[in-house]
Amino acid sequence: MLYYCSGKPSAKRVSGHLWTWPKSRLLALTGAGISVESGLPTVNDEVAGVPLRSLFEPWIWEKRPLDAFRAYRQMVRDWQRKRPNRAHLALAQADLPIITQNIDGLHWAAGSERVIELHGNLRELRCPSCAGIFQSALIWRSLLPSCPTCGHLLRPGFALEGEQVRHIARAMDWLGEAHGLLVVGTELQMTPVRTLYEIARRRNLPIAWVHDHAEEWVPHLLGQEGPVDSLFRPGEV
Repeated sequence: MLYYCSGKPSAKRVSGHLWTWPKSRLLALTGAGISVESGLPTVNDEVAGVPLRSLFEPWIWEKRPLDAFRAYRQMVRDWQRKRPNRAHLALAQADLPIITQNIDGLHWAAGSERVIELHGNLRELRCPSCAGIFQSALIWRSLLPSCPTCGHLLRPGFALEGEQVRHIARAMDWLGEAHGLLVVGTELQMTPVRTLYEIARRRNLPIAWVHDHAEEWVPHLLGQEGPVDSLFRPGEV
């Protein structure tokens, strides 16, 4: 069964529902929408005069590396000040395994210990030549940070367009063990998250899909607030 969750949950009391079982094998799949309440920008915004969407395209790192790293520094500076919101904290409190498209690190900051970051993160830089991984602190040492091992110009620690996502095999394993899927803040338009969702549907897993107001829905669905009326609407996607 698929349930859509949108709008604010009602305050009416009702008997417990399907999703108040945080100790069961529930898996969370999250996207940018879960971090809206934390004040993070969307892909339609700009960072240091560079469209955020462009920073996920290889060309800007090849043709305009100075602009790309200037925007990257601004992202790191700004995003390090952000704090997890109630949705992140609820997932951490329930100790759910999380597969996320996000690079902001807020699930780790909330205290979650089982997190797969499919698209990488802002904490690291990587070398496209020798495959070395380094802390993003290197961006403060030079305008164009180079690999300490081979000297090649570094790239961000998140996946660029056309690059392979990370840890997809482990994500598939987690999905195979799940008894329910909680989707939060993603439209599921891109692979591999769309593929994970479709596998869950074929397995007939119960799925709750939170479209908005994640900071209110997620604690409610995990039974971390008093019983309230559910606005679930069964549907197909």
